[in-house]
Amino acid sequence: MLRVGIISNPFAKIIKHNPEYNTRLWYTLANYGQLEVTRSIEQLNQVCQEFSARKINLVGIVGGDGSISLTLSAILKAYGPNNLPKILILKGGTINFLAKNLGIKTEALTCLEDTLKLINTKQIMNEAILSTLYVNGRIGFIFANGVATAFLEEFYKDKTNSFGAALKIAGYIADGLLKGKINGEFPRLVKQQNMKIETSPSPIWQSIHKLHNTPDEFSLVFASTVQKLPLTSHFFKKVELGDNFAEMMAISEKGRKLIKGAMKAFLGGDIYNFSKVHSVKFKKAILTCNDSTLYSLDGDLLNSNDGKINIEMGPNFVFCSPYVIAK
Repeated sequence: MLRVGIISNPFAKIIKHNPEYNTRLWYTLANYGQLEVTRSIEQLNQVCQEFSARKINLVGIVGGDGSISLTLSAILKAYGPNNLPKILILKGGTINFLAKNLGIKTEALTCLEDTLKLINTKQIMNEAILSTLYVNGRIGFIFANGVATAFLEEFYKDKTNSFGAALKIAGYIADGLLKGKINGEFPRLVKQQNMKIETSPSPIWQSIHKLHNTPDEFSLVFASTVQKLPLTSHFFKKVELGDNFAEMMAISEKGRKLIKGAMKAFLGGDIYNFSKVHSVKFKKAILTCNDSTLYSLDGDLLNSNDGKINIEMGPNFVFCSPYVIAK
């Protein structure tokens, strides 16, 4: 029997634009479960502890990707790795890349209504198992630094939506193609970072001749347990959902070659055949940064105080959906 609990982030975009949204969610949920609005990490941890004590086994999360990351971290702490509840994403953020990876296109209220209809008629929901990353103590799905974090800093200055993000990227690409003659932003954002990368069980540098000539300056480093990046149709080709591995991609291309790779990725192609793109499936990784220690986890910008970023596999979560889950 499903016991439903909903955790809502009051700062989610969908709720900020409609203050009555939580009331509508509460009214829709009715006697099926419990809705809690959390305004701090402490309150989030407390609610997750309460849900665990009440044996709630389906937790809906209203918010964006950062809210989901924080909530899953609190759920892991409260429930433990062996008693995790199933997760229902009720998208309410700006980009919603995790919902996109699961094929969830409807807003939070509609998704909740469709879910309750299935529960009420005792129909089985679709499920997908997703592996997680555990990055410096926090659960997530997509790690990035370099150009990605520089772009996110710019994006959050005038935060819009996926369309606005696409326009910004298009502007940066155009500026790069014209060698900075539009606004000069591209050269500033694509400054390479100096770092050391170690991955196991396999090194990211696969062949012997590369082991003695590995780059130490990177435009971009990604790690992911899901296949799609925001704004792309299918980016990580080695990811298999729920297999307890992640893929890391280290990119040393710069200038026009970096632009060419970005355009190819946005159009649905892959960039594995570029000479300065290296990729590996891994379970553990250590990034030692000599320059910027800023990185992104599921869209949230974070800092590493000691210059080291430790990435390992977190627990698998079961995600439910009333819709067909994208493969």
